[in-house]
Amino acid sequence: MERELRREVFKKALKKLLFLLLLVTALVLITSIPVNFNLDYYDGDFQINTTWQEIRGHMRENLTLLFSGRIFQVPLDNQSLGNLLRVSGLRSFTVFFFGMLLGLLWGVPKGILDRKKAHKKGTFKTLQKILPFSLPEILVVLGIQVLGSYLYRNQLSPIPHAGYSGWLNMIYPILAISVLPGAYMAKITAEAIQEMAKEPYIRVAKGKGCSPYRLFRVHYSRGILLEILGAFPAILVMMFSSLVIIERMFYFPGLTYYLVEFYANSTGNVHQAGIGFTLFIVTLGVFYYILFQGAEFLKSWALPAGDRN
Repeated sequence: MERELRREVFKKALKKLLFLLLLVTALVLITSIPVNFNLDYYDGDFQINTTWQEIRGHMRENLTLLFSGRIFQVPLDNQSLGNLLRVSGLRSFTVFFFGMLLGLLWGVPKGILDRKKAHKKGTFKTLQKILPFSLPEILVVLGIQVLGSYLYRNQLSPIPHAGYSGWLNMIYPILAISVLPGAYMAKITAEAIQEMAKEPYIRVAKGKGCSPYRLFRVHYSRGILLEILGAFPAILVMMFSSLVIIERMFYFPGLTYYLVEFYANSTGNVHQAGIGFTLFIVTLGVFYYILFQGAEFLKSWALPAGDRN
């Protein structure tokens, strides 16, 4: 029995590793196509502004550099791509994780409060539910940036509103990236409590005098966790898209900031910028895949044994 279990775990792990390898290879091949690639239809024939041999050469070069590890030694702007990836990645991942944590810390309690006030109606209550989803994401970020700029310029706050010189510069990006996922988790929490409140065992527990705290700790918490983990892919997409906007608007030099710089060839070296674009895209893809698989593992761990696939 134990041997069969180990074999099953090994098969699943091998499948996930193979999929990750295919994902990395696909990202390298796609991003190896020059950013100025253009396909025209002229005089009854398709024409491109480069050659297929050149594109295949870029693909082979990027694959060789990545899987040999030499891609991290490629020089760019007086430093290596590996060093730039390490520094910018640490900044982006810090903002990402703390933003997710902040969204969870205010989103779940807000969802619980929204459910408690479900019987109350009012314009303000309706607005606070739909406003985060109805406003364009860039407008939310702009509002936080304008507020931060006003406070900093008038010496009402020591927190800088743009650039990066220390950990204080991370505060506004963390606040901005937590808004949409926090609002989404609040919505999920309120809906999960509403659905679970209809279950017979919840009604029986209430009838026996079970306190709201015990109801939440024993019954509601697992259901909320499963719902949030189930929506985790959507939350990740929200946060990754927010990260691109936030890093550009706050001039925060993280992964996606340099990714756009590479795509626009703002570094001055087209060839090395293309290699950097490939490396940073692969890093973000691997990061997303690891987070997604981590959420799936937590979800399967939280489920009762009989409900697991």
